Amino acid sequence: MKRPRMVLILVLLYFGQAAMFLSYFGLYVLNGVQGLDTMIVEILRGTRGLQGLISVTLLTSTWLVLGLASVVIGAGLRRGRSWAWTAAATLEGAILILSLEAYFNRRADGPFYLAMAVAIAVVLLLNQREAQVFYRANRATLEGQVGRREE
Repeated sequence: MKRPRMVLILVLLYFGQAAMFLSYFGLYVLNGVQGLDTMIVEILRGTRGLQGLISVTLLTSTWLVLGLASVVIGAGLRRGRSWAWTAAATLEGAILILSLEAYFNRRADGPFYLAMAVAIAVVLLLNQREAQVFYRANRATLEGQVGRREE
C-alpha cells in the first residue's frame, strides 16, 4: 500500500517531538548540574529537604523517557507498524494528561504548552481516516504473511 503524505507529516512531527523532548532533557541536565552543588549543600545543612532534588530528577527523567519513547514509536510509524499507531495514541494521551496537570496546577510554562500543541496535532493526524486505514492495512498484510509461514 502506498504511504499517504499525511503519514509522512505524522512521522516528521513525531521525530520533531522526540527532538524537542530530548532537548528539554539536555537543558534540564545542564541547568541541574549547575545548581546541584548548592542543592546538596542546602540538603546537608538541613535548610532544604530532598523534595527539590527528587522533583528535578523526576522531571528530567520524564523528558528522557518521553524522548526515547518518541524515537522508538516514530521509527515504528515510519516503518508502517500497526503497534506504533496504538503506542503513539497512548503516548500522546499521557503527554496531554501531564500537560493538563501542569496547566491546572499552575506549573505550566512554554515547554509544556509547546508539548501540548504538538500532541494535539499528532492526535489529530493519528485519527485521520487515511492514517487509520494505512496502519490497519499494514497489520492485515503482516498477519497474512505470518499465516502463510505457518502453513
